[in-house]
Amino acid sequence: MNNTQRTLFAIYIPITLLIVIFDNIYSNEAMVQHLKYTIMITLCFSVTVVRKKFWEQKLMALSFLFMVIADFFLVFSTTVNGIKADFSLFGIAGFLFAYLSLIAAYHKNFKVGKAEAITVIPVASIFLYVFVSLRPYVKGFMFIETLIFGVVLCYMTWTAVCTIFRGYFNPRIASLIALSGSLMFICDMGVAFSLFHPLYAGSYMCWPKSIVWAAYILGWTILAVIVSEKDLRISTAADSFQSTVYTDEPLENN
Repeated sequence: MNNTQRTLFAIYIPITLLIVIFDNIYSNEAMVQHLKYTIMITLCFSVTVVRKKFWEQKLMALSFLFMVIADFFLVFSTTVNGIKADFSLFGIAGFLFAYLSLIAAYHKNFKVGKAEAITVIPVASIFLYVFVSLRPYVKGFMFIETLIFGVVLCYMTWTAVCTIFRGYFNPRIASLIALSGSLMFICDMGVAFSLFHPLYAGSYMCWPKSIVWAAYILGWTILAVIVSEKDLRISTAADSFQSTVYTDEPLENN
């Protein structure tokens, strides 16, 4: 683990705990929502300035931009006085593009073997449960967009976990990719209930929100750690040549 990665963990893991505490003390206060959005902006900035050795890392970094745009519509806009419009569609679209960027980055050495087929089962089962539970409450174009988003989210999660079996990324990074994708999946399943299920949408329930935000920040922090990794892929001759001209300068732009 390099200095940039240690710094990211040292900063954002305590911040995650702080958010969970604040979310329970100051439930749904604008101050806490602003803090959450600011944290994700700083994480995006960190990923932007870190030097990226592989083009897959650039795709991952692009997903952070879409994430910040999505959070503007889903989080920040809800705290602005006078704004009554529902921008959920734009927020969902932002995360849709973020996950498409991640799919492009993870979709290496594609194959569907026994391990990949088994991995489909838990992801699809959870999604189907959430889909059936929320279907009566999602109507019109929102239903179409959320269905498309759900399919993309499931595929992103599945292909993230399957990097473990495909031998493109080094084993440690593949495990981190799988963990990051799984945390994002958990987060978005929770967000779906908070947006659409009347039991959760009409009130602010602290512990589900805490789980969602903890999974959210940790998932994206782990992705930021992956972006700053020098040994992303299983070594090839081309990678060995590239490593001779790469220096670890975490605050230098590309």
